[in-house]
Amino acid sequence: MKFLIITHVNHKLNSGKVSAYAPYVREMNIWLRHIDELIIVAPKTNETKHAIDLDYKYKSIEFNKIPSIQFTDFKKAILSLLRFPVILVTIFKACRKADHIHLRCPGNIGLLGCLVQILFPKKIKTAKYAGNWDPHAKQPLSYKFQKWILSNTFLTKNMQVLV
Repeated sequence: MKFLIITHVNHKLNSGKVSAYAPYVREMNIWLRHIDELIIVAPKTNETKHAIDLDYKYKSIEFNKIPSIQFTDFKKAILSLLRFPVILVTIFKACRKADHIHLRCPGNIGLLGCLVQILFPKKIKTAKYAGNWDPHAKQPLSYKFQKWILSNTFLTKNMQVLV
């Protein structure tokens, strides 16, 4: 099975190894015991590996680098919007290759992944929603939109959401 991870977590490539935030990678390494091929779509950073980072325990990783996006100020928002086409195409191509699509939400890249996954209704999908699923919780609009897409049975098919 070709397993695709779509995430906003910054990844580091050092000495042929792929690493990221340790608690996230520890969880993903458990999933990776059950797959044949791994594809990751995520932002890449040139920082060196820190003590909080952990390597993926997987033999061969197809890493698809995308630019990171931020909406913290006007300039970053405009740059991020200009990056959307490249990110969406990269996510779409990876989804076409994959047998199982795994989204990491909430996050900006997770939101784009939520939109693209709609085009693949027959693929098996999971989403890890590491936020508050309470519909009355005060959250950013993008988080609410992701929850709506993930819970909408017309738009999202063949999906298990882990909260």
